[in-house]
Amino acid sequence: MVEGQTAIWFQARDLTGKVWNFELSIRPCGYPKPVIRGDWLNYVREKGLTVRDVIVLTREQDIQNGETYHVKVEPDLELTL
Repeated sequence: MVEGQTAIWFQARDLTGKVWNFELSIRPCGYPKPVIRGDWLNYVREKGLTVRDVIVLTREQDIQNGETYHVKVEPDLELTL
């Protein structure tokens, strides 16, 4: 984020190719932990996420397309072992 900014919108594509609109924001004062909003709750519901799942957001720089973002879920490995 640019200094002084408290939120930024971005689109992230999941493994199925669906595009999600997310907002990454921080509180201007108080607890500094970032928050993801926008389509986030819909993403959580559609993917059936649980508290222990790990979300991986990646950013790629492409000369032709500019910046692109991708989102994927890494399931809780303790439950799958």
